[in-house]
Amino acid sequence: MTDVTIPNDLQQNPSSDTVSHINETLLLIATDNPTSDSGDVEEPPAKKCKISLNDKPRLLEDRIGSILSCCICLDLSTLAMFQCVNGHLMCASCFNHLLADCKLKDEQTTCPNCRCEISKSNCTRNLAVEKTISELPIQCDYCSNIFLRSEIKIHQSEHCPDRPTICDYSLLGCNWNGSYHNLPSHLAICQYPTKIGLELIDTIRAQKKTYDEEKKCLETVVDLLSLNQIGVSDLILKPLRTDDFVAKLYFETSRFTALQYQWQVRARINDNIPHPHTTVTRSLSY
Repeated sequence: MTDVTIPNDLQQNPSSDTVSHINETLLLIATDNPTSDSGDVEEPPAKKCKISLNDKPRLLEDRIGSILSCCICLDLSTLAMFQCVNGHLMCASCFNHLLADCKLKDEQTTCPNCRCEISKSNCTRNLAVEKTISELPIQCDYCSNIFLRSEIKIHQSEHCPDRPTICDYSLLGCNWNGSYHNLPSHLAICQYPTKIGLELIDTIRAQKKTYDEEKKCLETVVDLLSLNQIGVSDLILKPLRTDDFVAKLYFETSRFTALQYQWQVRARINDNIPHPHTTVTRSLSY
């Protein structure tokens, strides 16, 4: 509060000019020194944002990778990339999994971001995103060197010196496995090339048993395809629910003709286990 002193002669004989001058003086003082009665409190100046000296600018490939990642798994996939009508990206694996989950729950499939309806007909592949992802760098899982995503698969399977491999004599029973650059040193001391037939007979018999089982399965398929009468039909499984108190989900096809008979296929998911969309392992029972 600022005190204003008025002379005695002005207090006794105030004129109009004097009163006007005093009022202007009081107004200027009130403007320069606002009181707490008005309720206006001057705010302190805004603080500057703290900038850490250790913060480094993100690389361009890291920023692009976060933009082009799948909106479901948040990963850069080497598979096909699909987008909804609003442009949100989904890798092929998450896209198919999302469609399957909604089929199991008998719900309309929607985009996780914008909730627009999605299906195989209104979602399109984004080739530009796929090619951009293939040119981004990635670290090798074995040697930790950096390669393009389009080259990493060939590098890890054929050229990487630290890629895992097995012994050349694994068919004879050698169980060694390790890095590829250690293979020559192992082959120099491997004992299986010098073993006689009696020492290898048990291993060869076990491998032959596995081979015979696989061969029998393939022969059964060939025999079925070699029958005189074969009917081929494209079936569409439609989701339905039972009329029980706790409705159970099942799938059913429309009637079709094959080998002069009427057929209809009914299938269950995981043998009617509740909430099949929450499990990873799934099977069909006919």
